[in-house]
Amino acid sequence: MPERRSLCMIFNQFTPDMLDFLAENHLRNSKSWYDEHKDVYKKLVTEPFYALVEEMSPHMLEIDPQFVTIPSKSVARVRRDTRFTKNKDLYRDHIWIVFRHPKKRLGSSLCYYFEIEQESWGYGVGYYDIPSAVREEYRQMILHHDKHYLEARRALEQAPDFSLYGDPYKRPPYPDAPEEDRHWLNRKNIGASFSCEDYTTLFDGTFYDIMIANLKRIAPFYQFLRIAEERVRRQSLEDHL
Repeated sequence: MPERRSLCMIFNQFTPDMLDFLAENHLRNSKSWYDEHKDVYKKLVTEPFYALVEEMSPHMLEIDPQFVTIPSKSVARVRRDTRFTKNKDLYRDHIWIVFRHPKKRLGSSLCYYFEIEQESWGYGVGYYDIPSAVREEYRQMILHHDKHYLEARRALEQAPDFSLYGDPYKRPPYPDAPEEDRHWLNRKNIGASFSCEDYTTLFDGTFYDIMIANLKRIAPFYQFLRIAEERVRRQSLEDHL
């Protein structure tokens, strides 16, 4: 069995040069320039991100054994799919990791994520575009004070680094619900995120242990949404019997 590399040796591979390269590649918007600098991309971006997936995987599998942990399937591609969008930029200026179930469309997948952008970096759990049936199910769980919701709310209260995300409705769908529940109910999408504009701990590698502890701390939030998904799936199967 190969010797496990130290966290410090792995994660100080994230550097300002990585951000500079991603920004330049994005601005040049040139396949030929990217092809000429693939070796730089591999060194500055691919290798450290793949290493991070490998280090995180045992911890993430403790949360959900069904997570895909293959680096090539977990790390975002720098080349954008421009077929169905008005934005025709060829390359991203940011990269992310996701841990999710297999064969799920990324946009509607419940996932843990880690991302590095030009202005900030961070991590969290939730949806990019939650399926409407799952949204309705977790709302019912909230309204009935399901134990999984209460555990999720408690976990988030005990993780002050995180905040709920999701655009609010102009007209709250449940205006008479208790205030602490409306904070969850009045969202078109949902997730919990940590974001930081200071790259010091990212570049010196000391972010890792704190991140793993935080991601485990909010596991009840993930389980709450996963249970909502599972209930929707079971109901769909019953409807087709």
